[in-house]
Amino acid sequence: MQPQRDPGQLLALTRLSVTASTADSLIADVLAPLRGLARAAAIAVVARSADGPVVRAAEGLPLPVDDLMAPAERGALRPIDLPAAWSAAGVVEARALLLPGHVGALVLAWATAPEAEDRALLDAAISVVDGALARLDAEERLADLVARVDSAQHLAGMGDYDWHIATDTNRWSDQLFRIYGYEPQSFSGTYERFLSHIHPDDRERIQGIHQRAYATGEPYQMIERIVRPDGEIRYLSSNGEVITDPDGVPVRMRGTCIDITERVLAEQETERAAERFRGLVESSPEAILVLDSGRTILQGNGKAAALLGADPAGHTLDEIMPPASWASGGRGARARSLDGRPLVLDVSSAELTESSHEGRTAVFLEDASPRLEREAMATRLGESQQRRRQALEINDNVVQGLTSAVYSLEQEDLRTASSFIERTLAAARDMMDDLLEPSGEELHPGDLVRSSAAQLNDVVPREHATGPTGAPGDARHRVLIVDDADDIRTLLRMKLTREEKFEVVGEAADGLAAVEKARELQPGLVLLDMAMPLMDGLQALPLIREAVPGVRVIVLSGFNQGTLEKEALAAGADRYIVKGGSMRELVDEIEKVLRVA
Repeated sequence: MQPQRDPGQLLALTRLSVTASTADSLIADVLAPLRGLARAAAIAVVARSADGPVVRAAEGLPLPVDDLMAPAERGALRPIDLPAAWSAAGVVEARALLLPGHVGALVLAWATAPEAEDRALLDAAISVVDGALARLDAEERLADLVARVDSAQHLAGMGDYDWHIATDTNRWSDQLFRIYGYEPQSFSGTYERFLSHIHPDDRERIQGIHQRAYATGEPYQMIERIVRPDGEIRYLSSNGEVITDPDGVPVRMRGTCIDITERVLAEQETERAAERFRGLVESSPEAILVLDSGRTILQGNGKAAALLGADPAGHTLDEIMPPASWASGGRGARARSLDGRPLVLDVSSAELTESSHEGRTAVFLEDASPRLEREAMATRLGESQQRRRQALEINDNVVQGLTSAVYSLEQEDLRTASSFIERTLAAARDMMDDLLEPSGEELHPGDLVRSSAAQLNDVVPREHATGPTGAPGDARHRVLIVDDADDIRTLLRMKLTREEKFEVVGEAADGLAAVEKARELQPGLVLLDMAMPLMDGLQALPLIREAVPGVRVIVLSGFNQGTLEKEALAAGADRYIVKGGSMRELVDEIEKVLRVA
């Protein structure tokens, strides 16, 4: 049955459109009046869903919408294809319009073709409803935008303001009220009300910033303190702009405020912590450097500047200590001061873990010289004590051995006395090897230079110390005796001069004199000691060979073969003989060397 048109329906529909607060309530209220004005068999609002078209609201003939092709774009009310079920139900024409927002499509169906007069009235009514739905959609979108902005401002601790200068009214966002310590929209914010919340010490400065902006029209930025109703002080970072009318007269000032209290307080605490740290660093008895992650020195205390010869800030640690020195573990690291002095440093470091010092390292420097000197002194003291013990042992062993030999000689037991002497000499040489062994170093030329010549009280009568010198032209071997022990030289000369084969042409008590005597006397054989003053045997040996080409050199030393024989032979000796053997054996060895020559 076709509804009857009521002229008052358009007016009622207009009232409903103006007073509606939601799209759903408007749709529910206007479908019946619209159907009456259109004299349609059915009217419905059809929305899209994941399962296909669905009916949100309907009046009149119930029609299925499964096969309905509603418009997907906004436009005027226009004809649509009739689903087969609609034609079977007697519908001859259908029109549809996509409504604003997310409401859906308005669909009307007629059992008889609508008249032109009905179309004009229907278009006017639909225009009213469409406008009302567009308004409600805009209001919904605006409310959603305001809610999202308020949420964003709340999360960001930010509010905004808009001050109308002429009326002295200031619109604040909800979050700005909260920042100032009030419930949203709890008062009307005049400029004086705003100033009353500014900290007294900041008030004059803030007024000056606003006055300059008003006079110049330029944007402004400022940081101000506000005082909340409970007395709490908050820090705000604000910016704003001046809005002018067409004549350039300022009419509004608007902008945003961000609550930066936590950041400011954190910065203040960081600065206090940094100041405390600087105080601790400066008062430290150690030299301290603070490095960034790139090993650049950010700070150094007075002790560091004194140690390094200049303020180290801005330099890199590598300028003071090359990586190779740093890699040595930090103790006794080789370094160079900023004024060029060589340094030896003990170095330690610690990562600074406070957030304000993240990525920084504290490096502690200490002049290692006093420590090294103490350690060297302790080492020398230990070595001195060890040498003292060894000297006592050597002295005791030698004295006991020689005493036993003397007692045997007094009993005229030459064989036993000789045995005691040989064992005493062997023990003395072994103890000398033991003294040299801890160093682990080989002996080199110059190591055996003595501070003074070996000397005992005279035991050999001087009147018997010399023998026949032989006449010029004798075929005897010319011998130079070199030993810093005067008694040994005397005994050797006495023994050799009794042999018709040898002529002792000279003596020397140190290596330097040995070289000069060899050059002067041109001997055929040199008996050479090792440990002597001024120049030791290892130093003198090659110089003697250079001074006397073809000379034979026999080293006669108090050191065991294992200690010096290799070095002596390498330096040019023909034979290495350990002191302490019999004179007869020595003469035999000399003759062997000369026969080879």
